[in-house]
Amino acid sequence: MEKVLIVEDSKVFARILIRKIEDELFFDACWASNFEEARYLIEENPDKHDYIVALLDLHLPDAADGRIVDYVIGKGIPSIVFTGDVDCAVRDRIWSKKVVDYVAKDSPDSLDYLCSLVRRVSLNKYVHVLVVDDSSTVRRHLMRLLEAHEFIVHEAENGETALDAISRHPEIKVVIADYFMPGLDGVELTRRIRRLRRKDELAVIGISAYGNTILSARFIKNGANDFLNKPFSSEEFYCRVTQNLEMLEYIQKLRETAIRDPLTGLYNRRHFFEAAKTLHADLARGDTPMTLAMIDIDFFKKVNDTYGHAAGDEVLKHVAQGLGNRFRGHDVAARLGGEEFCVLARGLSGQQAMAAFDDLRNSIERSKAKAGKTAIGVTVSIGICDKPHGSVDAMLAAADAALYKAKRTGRNRVLWAE
Repeated sequence: MEKVLIVEDSKVFARILIRKIEDELFFDACWASNFEEARYLIEENPDKHDYIVALLDLHLPDAADGRIVDYVIGKGIPSIVFTGDVDCAVRDRIWSKKVVDYVAKDSPDSLDYLCSLVRRVSLNKYVHVLVVDDSSTVRRHLMRLLEAHEFIVHEAENGETALDAISRHPEIKVVIADYFMPGLDGVELTRRIRRLRRKDELAVIGISAYGNTILSARFIKNGANDFLNKPFSSEEFYCRVTQNLEMLEYIQKLRETAIRDPLTGLYNRRHFFEAAKTLHADLARGDTPMTLAMIDIDFFKKVNDTYGHAAGDEVLKHVAQGLGNRFRGHDVAARLGGEEFCVLARGLSGQQAMAAFDDLRNSIERSKAKAGKTAIGVTVSIGICDKPHGSVDAMLAAADAALYKAKRTGRNRVLWAE
């Protein structure tokens, strides 16, 4: 389970944050009310990967000077500061600490932005970015900024090296390219990139210390998605990178409309079986482990009968969001029909798979779906299978049998296929 560390001395604000993180993102929120409690939680879990991000109040009863920020970042945990103190001097001091971002406690909208940041950081762990600049100092600076947001960062010292990196790493989604470089300049590099990848597949952001309207126009006309004048603030840099990534993701969602369930946004039944054939072949060859899970919402008819079908749709979307947040990339999460879902998770088997799906079950039980002003809690039963069984249909049947056994023996549990 992905964990978020919250360090906040206000119990009321902490409860609001915890509920928002757990309900909307399905992450596990761990709360500390002061510096010493935060230090205990971190030292108890010394692996930095236990926390995908920390949300830090700048002023704590036992560390009013923002010492918590230095401590948590020193432990390698990406950190977001939320504070009511946002004057220019404080703002500059916060950014100097290489935080992910700072958020002002000034409106309910700030909580929505905070949630979007947490989600972005969790997604960035799968996003590859290439930095191209002939200055090693500039490259290191940009790479540090990107690594603070958990991106997977590649570097190139000139255009030719950059083209080679893009060929070797087709997963690269963003290229940040300087204009003045030996050999290929940034504009010519952009032109060459566009022969390999479209603007809706890979974003190019041009940068230059000699930027002007003509240079920015040259970049854009030759295929760049955006342009930044140096020097730029960390805040502007992050906004531009995030904006370009979100545009790529939005275009990808539009492209996938035909293979998505219109209500939940998960893959539809047809795409699931098409993708499952390829993944099953990998499992049968022993190339990679895989677990197939059948997931069913418990007492879903009762939800519809009690709250109405519109509320039932919100519950379906809520559970689907939990699946979508947990399983990404090469995994396939689909709605097969009604209240029944299926997940094909690559790289998971045995006790690791059991732990992952039990964490999913627990997060759904803990969170609440929102239907108007009504909060609705549901649970799910899950049957899992990690053996090939000769075909996808056979795996599905085995997982389905485990699911119905879970239903018969009490619901709200995960059981292995026999």
